Amino acid sequence: MKHIPFLDGAALERAGVTPVEAMAAIERGLAALGRGAAQQPHPTALSPEPGAFFQPLTAALPESNLACVNWLTFHPGNAASGRPHSGGLLILNDFKTGEPLCLMDGLWVSHRRTGYIAGLGAKYLAGPPGDVALIGPGAISDFALDALAALGRLGSRVRICGRREDSTRAFCAAARARLGVEALAFTDARAAIAGANIIVTATSHAGAPFLERAWVAEGALIVMIDRLRLITPALLARADRLVTNSRESLASWGVKERNVESFPELVAGGRARPVGSGEIALYDAGGLAVADLAYAALLWQRLNERNAVQPP
Repeated sequence: MKHIPFLDGAALERAGVTPVEAMAAIERGLAALGRGAAQQPHPTALSPEPGAFFQPLTAALPESNLACVNWLTFHPGNAASGRPHSGGLLILNDFKTGEPLCLMDGLWVSHRRTGYIAGLGAKYLAGPPGDVALIGPGAISDFALDALAALGRLGSRVRICGRREDSTRAFCAAARARLGVEALAFTDARAAIAGANIIVTATSHAGAPFLERAWVAEGALIVMIDRLRLITPALLARADRLVTNSRESLASWGVKERNVESFPELVAGGRARPVGSGEIALYDAGGLAVADLAYAALLWQRLNERNAVQPP
């Protein structure tokens, strides 16, 4: 069997792909999915215990002759023994021959892809510029802020809400240093999102939903990286628009009997549809295998152009 190069985070960083370039590649992948030119089956999952999973995200872009599987894992109990709770291994293949081209750190790809999709959500769905609020400071949130900043949607001030004041303040300090914005720390979600026109939720919240309709200003877009974990039934019922990356996936959260817009189809149409001034829009920005593939393909191409793929 041929030797397959493994590209860890350090190797992928050497590709030098900027957030703008990554978002453009992901946008093309979403557009291909929206017009039916990509293959992406609904993912299955294995669960060794409640709250833990193995999930293979698979996709193909026949026009680019590439396919991938990103084998993602989450085992929250690992933290007690000092092991990472999350992992991922992405395999990039030639679609026609099946030849494996490389292995990548799938979690590195997934974290960035997730944040960048949040930025694309703002590009197509957000209204006029205003304050941004983020609930759930963490690794993915860094990339969501980077994406919003790269698209000119972050403004000069962002509000960050987290459960722990010390870690939230540290996140704010890092955001100020990296992006040059005023970052304000909150532990009260209602105060953090008051008046914000873009709200990003990126939590691991496992309790009852708490984000209420009365807390959200009209004209706001809520980008739900964490799916519907924070959204109360009342907010869901009274939202004017619900946009998703996958209607099938959203149905697994119990949302079946309403008009749901497809974000890939919107991107394929090439026209933004911003939330209206008197509306509230929810964007279910859950993971997409085709986005992983489009991003991984760009990384692989860039590294090969720079002769930066080291032999195994």
